[in-house]
Amino acid sequence: MKPFRVLSHPYTLIICFLLIIISGENWGGFYLLYILMALPFGALHALLAIAGIASLVIGYHGFQKKLSVMKILNLVGVMFLLASLFYFFWADKHHYNYGTFQETVPLLTLIITAIIAVCFLIGTFLKPTTKFLIV
Repeated sequence: MKPFRVLSHPYTLIICFLLIIISGENWGGFYLLYILMALPFGALHALLAIAGIASLVIGYHGFQKKLSVMKILNLVGVMFLLASLFYFFWADKHHYNYGTFQETVPLLTLIITAIIAVCFLIGTFLKPTTKFLIV
């Protein structure tokens, strides 16, 4: 049960999201770098990422007793994080960062983040027990 609790923790999701490796034509970096560089300009992907992280943190720390509000904030947070990534790649008209989908390690970081997001949503909505979860 403990490995699933680690995988379904909001901070695990946030850290994996920020450490997604983006591969550009000349240089790449972690997604955190792209968010921080775009934030002063008010880029939509950066604002969505900050809103998603804020939703997850507020849901985890502020609404532990109100499960319905926490579930909504967690779902909205994950949707904002995914929307941030989607818009980041969709708005790239010159395909500068598409190397992320062609190289193994950056693609692996995207896949791991997606798996952790699914575990997080399962942990949020199902609260699995050891009866039906084999870890």
